[in-house]
Amino acid sequence: MKVDHIVAGYDKGTERLTIEHDVPASLFAEVRSLAQVPDTDQLALSSYPLSLSAIRRIASQIAAPLNVDAYDWYLEPVTPES
Repeated sequence: MKVDHIVAGYDKGTERLTIEHDVPASLFAEVRSLAQVPDTDQLALSSYPLSLSAIRRIASQIAAPLNVDAYDWYLEPVTPES
């Protein structure tokens, strides 16, 4: 099973998905660790909240201009596009 991942930012007021960035495969292990994904979910098939410190670190790694304070951030699985 092939699964990709995103860091997803949800608007704090509306709870709507507002922004998303792909997690490169080369960073998945680190992002998975930062999201504190349990060992029982090796592929991170659920949605996991990211702390502000975690999303700041991720933002610097993926060189994305993320407004870390404006959103609630999660690591989420997505189906890869063919």
